[in-house]
Amino acid sequence: MKKISIVVPMYNEEEMAPIFFDAINKVLDSINNYRFEIVVVNDGSGDNTLAWLKEKRKEQKNLHIVSFSRNFGHESAVAAGIKHATGDALIVMDADLQDPPELITQLLKKYEEGYEVVNAKRVNRKTDGFLKRKTAEWFYKVIAKLSRKIKIPENVGNYRLISRRVADRINALREKNRVLRVVIPYAGFKTTEVEFVRKERPAGHTHYNYKAMFRLAGDSITSSSMLPLRYSFIFGFIFAFVFGLMSLIFLIFDILTTTGTTMAFINLPNGTLALIGCFGFFAGFILLFLGIIGEYLGRVLIEVQDRPLYELEEEIFSEE
Repeated sequence: MKKISIVVPMYNEEEMAPIFFDAINKVLDSINNYRFEIVVVNDGSGDNTLAWLKEKRKEQKNLHIVSFSRNFGHESAVAAGIKHATGDALIVMDADLQDPPELITQLLKKYEEGYEVVNAKRVNRKTDGFLKRKTAEWFYKVIAKLSRKIKIPENVGNYRLISRRVADRINALREKNRVLRVVIPYAGFKTTEVEFVRKERPAGHTHYNYKAMFRLAGDSITSSSMLPLRYSFIFGFIFAFVFGLMSLIFLIFDILTTTGTTMAFINLPNGTLALIGCFGFFAGFILLFLGIIGEYLGRVLIEVQDRPLYELEEEIFSEE
């Protein structure tokens, strides 16, 4: 009988943990042709999440607890869960129940059909606010243009099933700037999707604010494409050519004005202000592209430091 690992990162989820386990156990108990382990990664929670999990482990023998020494972030927690899971296939999901456990049966059905990656795709984003919907829409349009050969599916988060072969390929990656929704499409393999409608969170509050989303967007782009750096070169060349040509024209007019050949309109205040505005615009682009280069250099520094993705404080194995 094959074994399925349910990988669940948790950060300050003492309110959600009991609700989540009630829901997930109800679904898993109804599936008889697989064995299950639940790998919960405690991402340095500051509340009683870890204490609750330890109490739960006394009665739930298939619970595997991985606890960080501090908060390392959602992506690191997911990476740890994939690393420590032992199943023939893994299902990554969040603990807020916005990833409905009822979808697990559909994920497993596709797995039985031979798919090695089964993405859970949101059919709409009605539960999100206007700004979040628009930024998500822009992000997927931008990442689709930039990632090129890496086909990142739209409206797919971390909720998905991956086979052991895919999990091994992800674990073999050495990069520190790791985003699951990028590295899984990078790995490839036979992929399909199942659709679902995301529900409201039943308790607690989300830890994924706009700052975290923008950071994830930046990590996704820089880890999947070098095009922003190439655009920096292209725009730099265009602006250098345009402003070089403008400087030559101004020089010619200045010479003609000095010799009295033409009117000295170049010294009019409006022309001066326009010139200052052009140079200000150009300077803004320089700073923008320096910022893009800085983002890539920062990630190079992270890779060169070669620090681990996370540090474990303790690990409590399941009896599976």
